[in-house]
Amino acid sequence: MAEPSGSIDSVLVHAARLTAEGRPESAIAVLRPALAQFPEHSAAWCRLAAAHLDAGAPSESLDAAKRAMTLGERSWGHRLASLALLELGRYAEAVVSAREAVRRDAVDWRCQVTLAEALVHDTPAEAVRVARAAVALAPEEARAHEVLGDAAVAAHDWPAAERAYRAALGLDPGNEDVAAKVGRLARRPERRADRKPRPSTSRRPRFGRVQRVALHLAVRRAAAWQLAGTLVLLFAGLPAPSGLLAWVGLGVVVWVVALAVRGWLSLPAGARVSPRALSTREPRVVAGAMLLGVSVLSLLVWTVLLALGSASTPVLLVSLGCAAVAVANSSFGLWRIWAASG
Repeated sequence: MAEPSGSIDSVLVHAARLTAEGRPESAIAVLRPALAQFPEHSAAWCRLAAAHLDAGAPSESLDAAKRAMTLGERSWGHRLASLALLELGRYAEAVVSAREAVRRDAVDWRCQVTLAEALVHDTPAEAVRVARAAVALAPEEARAHEVLGDAAVAAHDWPAAERAYRAALGLDPGNEDVAAKVGRLARRPERRADRKPRPSTSRRPRFGRVQRVALHLAVRRAAAWQLAGTLVLLFAGLPAPSGLLAWVGLGVVVWVVALAVRGWLSLPAGARVSPRALSTREPRVVAGAMLLGVSVLSLLVWTVLLALGSASTPVLLVSLGCAAVAVANSSFGLWRIWAASG
């Protein structure tokens, strides 16, 4: 008897849309009950692996990708496993998974891109060769050109990197990540011709998609609680706030600060960079964090004024507005990351 695949297919479409909107945690919540009903559906396990990867959970993504691989999925599971291993710093294993994806589906440019991303850490020259193959397979895909640029940077081939990045920008003019890479190349100080780069003796944790997603999620989570708490205080205080609400306001401030600290401490390796570095790599995170800070500070001022008997509704509205913009800013940042990575 055939499985009623229509229901699982609609779940996969819904999960893909949630992830595209920067809501991978919601996608995970949708996929889990569907997988409980259809545990042998390899594409659903791949979709779950992709959602975990976008949610900043590479270990869970790897587990789901392995499940898809055992169910006979052609190449998607191997690609996702490689990306998860890459985020976990297990570069040699990432190369093995990516090579298997290419072996299974050599004409899929995404497999070549995944292999190039895995190779760039240890063998950038080979990564350039593989990325060129991806570009040859899909010259209309901006992502293929971007990965070629990344590989060329790792190989210290600056002209090739600039050509690749500019080709990616030509195909996707709104890609701010690639534009930032072009800007960094333009600001790169010229090296002396007789100076060779020293081989690195230790690997720094990479600042990639998982790190950026984790930062946006941490800011959005704290900002969403701040927004909810401020809304409750606003409506509870109509028409005139009671002095007892000062304790509620203080509780909201403490809770949001605790969430922000917990989010910072639980970030994956490579995500805790200095504010200056973060403003260059992911300026939306800095903007969201600043808006959240203004919102929390405004709520604290409102709480103190209420305790003193002179609460100011405009101050509470400032807190509300900043929290709302912080949530929207982080949600848009998550959507941009997903759109850029395809």
